[in-house]
Amino acid sequence: MNTRLQELCNRIPTPFYAYDEKAIFENVERFARIPYEKKAIYFASMANDNPVLLNIIRKAGFGIFVNSMKHLALAVEIGFEPHQIIYTTTGLSSKHMAFLIQHGILVNLDTLDQVARYGELARGGKAGIRLNTDERSRVDSYVSGNNSRIGLLPHELPNVLAIARQKGLRIAGTHVYLGTDIVTEDEMLAGMKRMLELSRSFPDLEYVDFGGGFPVASENQGNFNFARYQKECAELLRACSAERGRPIQLILEPGRALFGDSAVFCTRVVEVKEREDRYIVACDGSVSIFPRPLVYGIYHSVAVAGRTGAPPADKPSDVVGSTTYSRDFLTRGAKLPKVEPGDVLVFDSAGSYCYSMITRFLGQALPAEILIDRDGNAVVIRKPENFETELQAAFAARELAVRLNKKVA
Repeated sequence: MNTRLQELCNRIPTPFYAYDEKAIFENVERFARIPYEKKAIYFASMANDNPVLLNIIRKAGFGIFVNSMKHLALAVEIGFEPHQIIYTTTGLSSKHMAFLIQHGILVNLDTLDQVARYGELARGGKAGIRLNTDERSRVDSYVSGNNSRIGLLPHELPNVLAIARQKGLRIAGTHVYLGTDIVTEDEMLAGMKRMLELSRSFPDLEYVDFGGGFPVASENQGNFNFARYQKECAELLRACSAERGRPIQLILEPGRALFGDSAVFCTRVVEVKEREDRYIVACDGSVSIFPRPLVYGIYHSVAVAGRTGAPPADKPSDVVGSTTYSRDFLTRGAKLPKVEPGDVLVFDSAGSYCYSMITRFLGQALPAEILIDRDGNAVVIRKPENFETELQAAFAARELAVRLNKKVA
C-alpha cells in the first residue's frame, strides 16, 4: 500500500482515510482459522459503518453486531439476513423489542426488566443475556462490575432463570464484554473460562458470545499469541459442547481487530508554529474528523509521507487541527522530521472507531474514504464534503442577483 498511498497523497485533496483491502482479508482469515466448526463471527458495526466495507465482511461470510436501529437498517439494506444479525443494547424499548421479535433478529438482553418484557412479547421464544464480568480494558476503568452500566451481574442470574421460566422464555445464549485491546491471550482465555462457568446456569444454552476486545495485529508486539488463542478457544468450546451433549456455538464480535490496522488517516500540513520546546504543526485535519485521540486519549503513530528514514527535527512536534478548539491535538510530542506546509502526515491504525466517531462539532467537512483493493486500484467509497464548491456557487448566484437587480432598477 505504501507506494499507492504516496500517489494518493500527491493527487487527492486531504484529509482522507485510505483502507487496504488486503489487510482487511488478512484480519478476516485470523478469525476464520479458529479450528472450531460451529462458530460465527459478527463484525461490530460501531467500529466502522461504511457500507462498502461492511459488504466486504458480509461476502466473507461474517455477520454483523449492531446496537441501534439505524445500524440495523444499514445492515438490512446491505443484504445481511436476519440470522446474520445480533442486536444488543441498553435501554431497549418494548416497541423495538417487538420489531426485533417480528423479524427474527437475535437479541441479548441487558436487565431483569428486559427479560420480563421480552418474555411477555415472545412467549415460547428465545433470547440471550448480556453478562457483566471482570474485564481487562487497556484504557477504561468503568466498564465492569458495579462501575459498569451494562449487563447482568452474576448474583442476578437466578432471577433471570426464574423470570424466564415464568414467561416461557428460553435463555439460549450468554454474551459478555471481556475488554478492549486485551494485552495477552491469557487474559482473554481467563475471561472466557469465567463466562463458561456462569453459563452453566442455563440448561437451554445454544451459544456463547465472547464479544471482541482483541488487539490490532500490527500493534500486538507479540504479546497476544493468536495461534495459541485459536487452539485453546476451540478446546474450551469442545469441552463445553461435550459437557452439554450437543454442539454449542462460538460467537465472536471483533470490531477494531478487523479494520483497525487496515487504514490510515492522511492530513496535510498547513503551517508550523515554533515554540521554545516544540513545533506546533497545524494540519487540515481535526480531532472532530479523526476523533480517537480525543475520545480515548490514545495517540496513533504518525509519519511524513515520502520522508521515511529522515532524521527527526531538533524538537518534538504537536500535531493540531486548524480550529480554535484548545483540545484539538491529533498527537503530542511526535518525533517527526522538520515539516513544512504541504507535507502530508499519515496516521496509522485508523480503520476502526475513527470515521464512525466523526462529529459535526467544529464544523469540519467530512473527509473522503478510499479503498485500495486487492488489485491495487483506488476506489472512492465515500465522497468528501466540499463546502468551497458550494460557497463559490452561492457567491456566484449572489453576484448574479445583484447585477440583475441593478439592471431592473
